[in-house]
Amino acid sequence: MSDTIDQRYLLNKQYHSAVNLDARIRLHERFSTNRTDWQRWVFEQFDIPDGSRVLELGTGSGQLWVHNLDRIPESWQITLSDFSEGMLQDARKNLGEKAERFQFQVIDIQAIPFPNDTFDDVIANHMLYHVPDRQRAFAEIQRVLRPRGCFYAATNGEAHLREIEHFSTRAGIAAGGIMGAQARSVFNLQNGREQMAPWFSQIETRLFEGNLAVSEVEPLVAFILSGRAPESVSEEQLRSLRALLTEELNARGIIHIAKETGLFIASDVQH
Repeated sequence: MSDTIDQRYLLNKQYHSAVNLDARIRLHERFSTNRTDWQRWVFEQFDIPDGSRVLELGTGSGQLWVHNLDRIPESWQITLSDFSEGMLQDARKNLGEKAERFQFQVIDIQAIPFPNDTFDDVIANHMLYHVPDRQRAFAEIQRVLRPRGCFYAATNGEAHLREIEHFSTRAGIAAGGIMGAQARSVFNLQNGREQMAPWFSQIETRLFEGNLAVSEVEPLVAFILSGRAPESVSEEQLRSLRALLTEELNARGIIHIAKETGLFIASDVQH
């Protein structure tokens, strides 16, 4: 089974805590050519009425809410969930004294432990490509959403970060990892609409423009290592990777990495 959807690996290794995820987030925060913060942009796409019940699935370290604490309506009732208790602990810590504003719960998206028609809006921010049975997950989301509710699903496209995989392969590091080509193909901006169509009759795609212009080698190395088991990369491969990235940086003054990311907004739940 691919690491991308191997739930034991994801829970016990990759997402036991937020360390690996944070390494990837930092690369985007530091080197994105779009100066609009990704989490702020996602929040701005929401059309969530006052008094709504909101569920986030795969909340990770809570960055969506950390970056938008200044504009969350007091009337929203928000449940933050993840399949990893370690990630939820990191989310609580990152939210600080504002954590009491939220409910936290360990949830498997494939078996959401709430009654039908519980939530006005459901959010899945860059996590659906980790779900083994997405049709089951969509059925569960449809079940807990109220008829006029919306589902917000962020994901990447087929071209997302291809240059990173190119450098890794040239360094002799086996293709794959949780952010490799297979991860991009599972649920992406090109095929996600078709996967969700049986459950939602209205699906809109919104794109977040921008790329990465990376001016340092080590943040890229950290990003690449964050998506793989440490024992899968040798010291020789690491030296080769650093040499390739340094050569690219010296030759061009910047390492260009293409991004392709965005958000599906799905509504008209097919009850």
